[in-house]
Amino acid sequence: MSKKERYTIKTGSGKIIKLTNDIKEALNTKEEYKHEGAFIEDRKSPAKHKNSYIH
Repeated sequence: MSKKERYTIKTGSGKIIKLTNDIKEALNTKEEYKHEGAFIEDRKSPAKHKNSYIH
């Protein structure tokens, strides 16, 4: 890849699900994988989206 995507969606175990620049797409993917503890890592602001799905 020639450029880096801003958002990385990962599972609770650290598996990367998807890389994207679109926040709406990232949120939809996170919602699909919430049973696996999915969260979004924002390359520009790492702590912003991580506070999701702590069961």
